[in-house]
Amino acid sequence: MDYYFTNNGEPFTGNAETGDDAVAKGNAVKKTGIADGTESWRLSLDGSGNVVIFADGKSETDAQTDKETARTAEVAANQVKEDAIIAAQAD
Repeated sequence: MDYYFTNNGEPFTGNAETGDDAVAKGNAVKKTGIADGTESWRLSLDGSGNVVIFADGKSETDAQTDKETARTAEVAANQVKEDAIIAAQAD
């Protein structure tokens, strides 16, 4: 399967017409060889331009669970940072 990504590595489209147009305008990159049936929300590009599949090898349900766990951890980490900033400003 071919897929197109924005220049910042986010999934853009699997539609060849739209994707090829974006590539021609310099707004996207095309990657080939992605497994058929992979949900677009699981796709991204790393800093080297390689395709990364979130929770690769896991079922869709397990991948969704991993995504929610990662989101919850990120929210908690951001709260700790925010609390530290507020505490530093109070001093």
